[in-house]
Amino acid sequence: MPHQEFNAVLLEAIDESIGELLGQTVLRALYSVLEKRYDVTRDELPYRLDTAYKLLGEVFGIQATRTISKSISRRLYEKLNLEFNDAAGLGLMEYVDMAKKKVAQGQTAAQQKRGTEDA
Repeated sequence: MPHQEFNAVLLEAIDESIGELLGQTVLRALYSVLEKRYDVTRDELPYRLDTAYKLLGEVFGIQATRTISKSISRRLYEKLNLEFNDAAGLGLMEYVDMAKKKVAQGQTAAQQKRGTEDA
């Protein structure tokens, strides 16, 4: 999967997760603040996830930010047909990095499942 296609799927996961959890008005407001305060546009978000995570923490607190991050990660993995394994201590950036590696290796959820069944 090309890099731009991965980023498009990531943006969809972000939009859908935040939109469902908090509503479209909050999603638009977050993008507005990201752009005005941090000079980060929606299209730049895949390259500046740390900034988005920081903003979410400032606005919603750490616990809510973790919940939002897990929701985004789950949605991303679902869209990429990857198996999502919830792991304590992992944040959005780590889940996204792991997804990139799995996609680069061509691992889908079905391939991962077959691998565990063969073991």
